[in-house]
Amino acid sequence: MQISESMGGFGKKASASKQNAMTEKLSLMIDALGGIGNISDATHCMTRLRLKIADQSKASEETLKSIKGVQGVVFAEGQIQIIIGVEVEKWHKALQAIMAGSGAAVGDEDKPKDKDDGKLFQNVMRVVAGIFGPVVPAIAGAGMLMGLLSGLIATNVISETSDTVYFFRSISVAVFFFLPMLVSFSAAKMFRVNEYIALAVAAAMLSPQLADKAAALKAASDAAELTVLGVVPIELMNYGGAIVPAILAVWLLSKVTPLVDSMVPTVAKPVFTPLLAFTVTATATLSAVGPLGMWLSNGAGWVVSSLLEISPTLTGFVFGLTRPITIVFGIHHSMTPISLNNFALYGKDLLMPIMCLGNLAIAGATMAIWYKQRKSVSKEQSSITAGSGVTAILGITEPALFGVLTKYTKAMFTASLAAGVFGAISVTLDTHLTSYILSSVFSLPAYLSAGTQNFIQAVMGVCGVFVLSFVLTTLFVKLDDE
Repeated sequence: MQISESMGGFGKKASASKQNAMTEKLSLMIDALGGIGNISDATHCMTRLRLKIADQSKASEETLKSIKGVQGVVFAEGQIQIIIGVEVEKWHKALQAIMAGSGAAVGDEDKPKDKDDGKLFQNVMRVVAGIFGPVVPAIAGAGMLMGLLSGLIATNVISETSDTVYFFRSISVAVFFFLPMLVSFSAAKMFRVNEYIALAVAAAMLSPQLADKAAALKAASDAAELTVLGVVPIELMNYGGAIVPAILAVWLLSKVTPLVDSMVPTVAKPVFTPLLAFTVTATATLSAVGPLGMWLSNGAGWVVSSLLEISPTLTGFVFGLTRPITIVFGIHHSMTPISLNNFALYGKDLLMPIMCLGNLAIAGATMAIWYKQRKSVSKEQSSITAGSGVTAILGITEPALFGVLTKYTKAMFTASLAAGVFGAISVTLDTHLTSYILSSVFSLPAYLSAGTQNFIQAVMGVCGVFVLSFVLTTLFVKLDDE
């Protein structure tokens, strides 16, 4: 009994010690960012905190980098991105708790509001990254399940007609069908509007009754339209898996909500503000905004497919060459909606294999640096480099990029070049995926869904790009002591 109580006490002390260490690190980070009042927004993706601050001149990059656990800092797209790694969610939750418990109003300091004017591209990239960063684990998990099922079926481990396949395929496909709801919840946080009203609008887009009505109207005639209130035309469309319409709908909700709120008497706000916000936004979305979003999605798909038709090899080379750079600047999530749109339109995507090749190219260059370092630096430093290379192979590239490759410009270039070369080969050979997965070697079985030849091409691609990046880095990159 005494031993048990002692162990329990030890566990509590260890937990308290960890909590104190986290609080201390966050305190240092907040001070380095200019104080809690200077932080106007805080989100995260899979590996980095994405913070928007009122005055970037108050932030100290060197101090941020010196904090234990911080692997790198990037100023990009109107954000400060602090690379943490796999523990980023813990940091974000702890930061949110501090922000919520602070007496200071977050982001209340004077903002140079016209500072972001003319930076449309940066703002769009920031919004896209903020929306899709939190969503990626869910769609990657469902995509991996679909890929594993396809691999097991292709290798005759399990029958395609079995109940097991039917069940797991059904639950994984459901994630992609209801993707507008996932995206709308994440977008609501970015646009600072009620998440649950945003979910309600997305649910309206996926209404089973409207889908049944569309099927009935199409069976009777070519037009699938309703007329609401006698004047508002509603084009009935299939929004399952639609991303852009959901984002536009939430953006519209963020404009409609304050407008109707200002018109409703205070005593009636709890009832009539959500009523009007939901009704107006859902109607406008299904009438105009949703069809516009579908048109934009189809247009983006047409642009990508046109580039691939004009020159698949050049397109693959450019996407591969720029992959490591987009990760450095934190805009790599901008590729996610393009890939998801490709799955929806064509049932396959050629770009995600290039993302995987880019990660393996980064891993190859990092392991080459380790190979050169192993006799010239401390064992601890070479171990950090090797560990960064291994995590890049597993799909997390930030430690390798910010801890190793950004110190060697030529290594970044050799990794990019190798990714470009094999990106061109990959697209030329039509190596593709049929579902969204993480860009990791563990994802290779998913390529079996498109056939054994596709799987062989993927395996040869990741092996080849790793070797090429390793060789190029070994030949052309010199360390300071060489």
